[in-house]
This record gives sequence, structure tokens and C-alpha cells, in this order.
Amino acid sequence: MVAAERVPPPRLHLLLAKHADVAVIFRRGPSKRTLVLRWDTARDTIEPGAWFRGRLYERRSDLSPDGELLLYFAANHSRSATENAEYTYAWTAVSRPPQLTALALWPKGDSWHGGGLFTGARRLILNHRPDRAVQHPKHREVTLEVSPDPEASGEDDPLFGRRLTRDGWAVEQEWRVEYRGSPEFYATIAPEIRRRRPPRSRDGPSVVLTRRIDGLHYSESFRLEGADADLLPAGPIDWLDWDQSGRLVLLQAGRLLVARRENGGIGPFQQLADFSEFRPPGERSPI
Repeated sequence: MVAAERVPPPRLHLLLAKHADVAVIFRRGPSKRTLVLRWDTARDTIEPGAWFRGRLYERRSDLSPDGELLLYFAANHSRSATENAEYTYAWTAVSRPPQLTALALWPKGDSWHGGGLFTGARRLILNHRPDRAVQHPKHREVTLEVSPDPEASGEDDPLFGRRLTRDGWAVEQEWRVEYRGSPEFYATIAPEIRRRRPPRSRDGPSVVLTRRIDGLHYSESFRLEGADADLLPAGPIDWLDWDQSGRLVLLQAGRLLVARRENGGIGPFQQLADFSEFRPPGERSPI
């Protein structure tokens, strides 16, 4: 009898609205399928939305401060998409989460940089250079103040680093990377280390994020300081952060868990959802 192949858990990523009790979770898995979920962090209700077939670049995406709009960068490398001159195979769009229907869209043409950052409820920096920042005429259903970036570069970084800084992740150690050519490519000499404290708090527990690149592989790891070291479950962590009310949020192995601060420390984790068994139905294109 042949043993069943073990399916790895989905990978999760979190976007938190700054001024509203709203978050978006990207659930990726299989690798070319991503589900968008809207989480009401005050009521702890979760609304599944659109599945995307292709690649949603979570580190180049963003949620508006009021939680009403999702800015995302997407690519579809299918033959029909690569031959589509009108939309191209990669684009940045704005939708209402948890849906991906494009209210505004900018064809990109390739998967270098792309995406962007909200700087206000309806104001954003588009991570496209001006010659790739022409809004599609069929997608003008929301009024936005858009500024392209003449110096847009890279892939996830430097945009992702800018988002982390905006969201309160303070840099404690700068990233130092050396390029060594093929086949080694990149080596991290000193990882980037960032710290984030709970909202409206200057002391107590804090989350420490370490980022590095080795070869062509980016990795992130988390630890908790100022609290019981055994509080975090064993195993890789997709994301660790504080929600708008100051709860500790853990994304791991397809699960969403939260823990409240109590008596100067942090209480036990409570599981809110397990997204492991979600499966994509037939998809509709968001454009």
C-alpha cells in the first residue's frame, strides 16, 4: 500500500488596517492558488472571498487605513495571459476585500517591483515607474490620488521594508547582503532585525522579526521578548504581530490564533480558524 503524500500546510500572510478593526489574510496553497479572507478583528468574524489562480505578491500588497480597499500585485503566467497585450500578465489593482474585482488597475507587463503602499484612505504610492503607471480605462470605479515612483526597483524589497517601517516595525540592525555570483548568488552578512511593540505601549512584550536572504531564498523568523519563551508553539511561524486592540496574532500551519495581554504578560493562545482544508472552486478572473 502506498502511503498518502503529505500535503504541506498553506502559507498565511497578514495585512492590518491602521484605523479600523479590519485585517486581510492571504492563504496560499497550492502554490498557484491564493484565497483572500477578511477578518473583523473586533468581532472575530472571518469572511472568505476570492480565490486567485496565479501569484498574488503579498509583500507588495497593502490594506487602506480604513480597511475598505485592498491594493494588490498579481501575475498570471498562463499562455493566454502572457499574450494579452491589454492587461499583460502582471498588474497592480485595487479592490474591496475580500474580493479581487479590480476597481482600479494598472497593467505592469512584468513582475519587477509593482504593487504599492497606501499613504491615506484614498491616496497611494504606486510601485511603478511613470511609464508603467497608466490606469486601465475600464477600471475607474474608485477615486484615488495616485503617485508613481520614478525610482521603483527590486522585487518585494525595498517596498516591503517601507511597509514594515510605516506599520511600526523599528529597525534595530541594518541588513547587509553580499552578491557572490552564480551559483551562490546572495549571502546575508548581517540579517535585518526589527522590533514591534503593541499599539500604544512603550514597554512590556515585543515581537522581534529577523529577515535574511541566502542564495535566492528570502526567509523571515520571529521571536517574542518579554514573555514566557514557551508561549509560542514549536515550528515555523508565517507571521507574528499585534492586532489593533493589542492582542498577539499568530499565523502558523494554516491556523489563526490570538492571545491577550494580561498581568503584564501574555495569556494562552486561542485558535480562531484553521484554513488548512479550504479548497479552491472554479475561479473567475478578477479583471
